[in-house]
Amino acid sequence: MQKLTPWGPDFLAEISYGSDTDFTLLEWVFGSSGRRVQLTAMSQFTSYEILDDGQVRYTTNGMDSGTPWQGMPEEVTVRVLGDGDGVLAPGWTEIEEQRETVWLDPAQPLYIGASEDGVPAFSGRYEQVYDARMDADGLSFSFIPNGDSEEKFTSFFPAVTTIPGFSTSYDPDTGVFTLRLYNTCLSSGAPGTPLNDDLALMGYPENLYPYAFPAGSLGRDSHFLTGVVIREDGADTVVTAQLTEQAYRFTVETSNLGYDNIPSFRLVFREYNRDLDG
Repeated sequence: MQKLTPWGPDFLAEISYGSDTDFTLLEWVFGSSGRRVQLTAMSQFTSYEILDDGQVRYTTNGMDSGTPWQGMPEEVTVRVLGDGDGVLAPGWTEIEEQRETVWLDPAQPLYIGASEDGVPAFSGRYEQVYDARMDADGLSFSFIPNGDSEEKFTSFFPAVTTIPGFSTSYDPDTGVFTLRLYNTCLSSGAPGTPLNDDLALMGYPENLYPYAFPAGSLGRDSHFLTGVVIREDGADTVVTAQLTEQAYRFTVETSNLGYDNIPSFRLVFREYNRDLDG
């Protein structure tokens, strides 16, 4: 056990297992009965606080304990259902949680992707941009396997598909925001490639390869971004944009356009909000 915080007759326990102290979880312990309720998965907490009986707000750095993946930071409020004697009804869930959108400063660097010992690790997964476009409030991207070889194609599918690792940076002198998509190309494949043979069974268009997404401008300027350009840079794809004065914060939303074969994500920007930002 890492830490025990009393709250009336109850306790909030931060617990680690074995010799791994990098990741811990939170449990609520009822002093009246000894009932223990797990509130979180194994995480790296940046803060947590008790709000009320059985109610805790916590934040994490987004590191996944099950896979070496650095995700978005989290802000969650979790509440125990029931009391020291048990849940509200047999078979009912023990907790309910509310996840808040985490808004980041675009001037601060961000890395999302594979990680080893907290350090970015650019995996052997190869991807290709399927679509990239301007939205009213940001940018959207979707991805397919790299079709240059069977090895690169199959690297897309270990366990589950996911977006490529990426990083963001900002140059305060020029106002340029840069997104780098690692191991990601704009074009791949060749006419007559055998990779086209089974694509329909996998949910892709027939004769997908060769496929190319054009380098250059992503279209007209938006409320938050101007001069958006996409290009290849070695093994990576890079997107640059000029941030407008309205681009105060941004977040990342991930999804999948197919069953599990076209991962996608959005960068969503917003203006300064007095209620959120003080």
